This record gives sequence, structure tokens and C-alpha cells, in this order.
Amino acid sequence: MWLELVNDGLTENRSKEISETLPSFNVLVRSVQANLLRDLIPLSARKKDREIAVNHIEETMKLASALEAQNVVAVATYGEPTVEDSMKKCVDTFRRLSKLGAELSVTVSIEALGKNRTTFLPSVSDVYNLVRKVGSDYVRPMADTMHIYDNGEDVAEVVGKHAGELAELQLRDVDSKPPGRGNIDFESVLKAVRGKFKGMICIEYRPGPDPYADFAWAREFVNKLISEVR
Repeated sequence: MWLELVNDGLTENRSKEISETLPSFNVLVRSVQANLLRDLIPLSARKKDREIAVNHIEETMKLASALEAQNVVAVATYGEPTVEDSMKKCVDTFRRLSKLGAELSVTVSIEALGKNRTTFLPSVSDVYNLVRKVGSDYVRPMADTMHIYDNGEDVAEVVGKHAGELAELQLRDVDSKPPGRGNIDFESVLKAVRGKFKGMICIEYRPGPDPYADFAWAREFVNKLISEVR
């Protein structure tokens, strides 16, 4: 079991404190989210906005490296790009990040956000095509089951098609519920990636009134499915 950490705008000193403190709790961190991208604009028409967004990803990569995490979760952009030639700008950005990734041995995983969160590359297939254009082992696609479902796509079919390329698979049910609390068929999803997926599996959900019960449910549900479909 491991933890995915969220970088929500920590100061440099706070990041240093976390990187020094977590190992003492014997907590394995394998992935860190560049969570401020919810509010930043990586494909803004304003160069300053773009640089702020890229800097946040770079700082998250450095935090991940300090924690000996192998992965950083990023996105192309929320909403709609305003910069001209947005695809070229996006490719250039992730090529820049790939160089830092090679230096730090940290992979940048691009999450497909779904059509209700972005107009730019909303599907896993879109992100996969972007990654191919970037052309680096340190930039890879990732998938979130809820976003695929919200796109109206067959979740098992999508993850099965791209299983070999995915750096991370986030298991999340509809409306950000814990896996098994909604309508997604996670047994079919895990069967679809069997023998092909070599990345990380992460449980993601929005906690309810009893977060401990939610976690216990999600852990037991996913562990049972994994043991059954091996």
C-alpha cells in the first residue's frame, strides 16, 4: 500500500519539512499530484500564466524526487485553451518537463479530465496521442475511471486498449464515490488490464461523513477484486 500526495501550493520550506518528515512514519509515497493546476492555466494566452503553471509542475516533480516518488500527476489544462496553436504549446511544455523528469527520474503522468472539465484532449486516447508527440519515456498517459465513464465511454474497453502505456490507473466510481459504491464495473476494468498493465493502481474518491469507513470499504473491495482476477 502506498500514498499519493497532493501538492496544493506548499511553500518551499513546507515541502522540505514534508520530504524530511514522511520517511520517519514509514509511509511510501509513489505519486504526487500537481493539484494547483485546477486553478492555474497551462495553455493561457498570457505567457506569465503559462510559466506559473509549468513552475508548479516542476516544483511538484522536485518534491516527488525528494520523497523518492516515481510519478507526478499533471493535466494538459482545465477548461478551454486561449493560447494560439495550443497543441504545439502543450507538446513543447511536456518536452521541457520531460528533461527535468530524466534528471530526477520522475515520470509526468498526464490525466485525461473528461469532457465536462476540459475541451482540450478530454479522453485517454487524446492524451495518448499527445504523449506520442512528446516522445519521451518520462511523459506518459494515465486514466481515471470516473472521467472515462463521464465521457460516455466503455471504461474497461478504454483502459484495456491503453493498459500497456498507462503510468497510473485511478480507480474512482461515479460522482467521486469509492470504488464499488457506484455504477462502474471494476471487475471488468481489472480483467481488461490483466497481463498488460505495469503501472500503479490508485484508489481515489471524495470522502463522505465517515472517511475511515470509506477507506476500509475501498481497500477491501479493490484487494478482493485484484485477488480474484489474477
